[in-house]
Amino acid sequence: QKKEMTQEREAAILEGAIKKFGYRPQVFVAIEELSELQKELTKWLRGKGTHDGLMEEMADVSIMLNQLELIFGDPVEAEFAKLERLEGLVQGCD
Repeated sequence: QKKEMTQEREAAILEGAIKKFGYRPQVFVAIEELSELQKELTKWLRGKGTHDGLMEEMADVSIMLNQLELIFGDPVEAEFAKLERLEGLVQGCD
């Protein structure tokens, strides 16, 4: 029987990984996972990638981004500013 993935459980897992492996090694893993997503997207554009492959790499990157937030802080302010800028660009496309 699978355990439910709650926010608390996810946070404990992510914090546990950082504690066990260290923040510097996890930053290296984040870089590697970003590279793997880049490779999978390139394969997809060439017609050789798979949806499952993309989903897997996107999940890896999402997990690593969550760890980076724990290491460096939540970028919510920067994200809101970027979204507002994007909103202006999108609205200008009408």
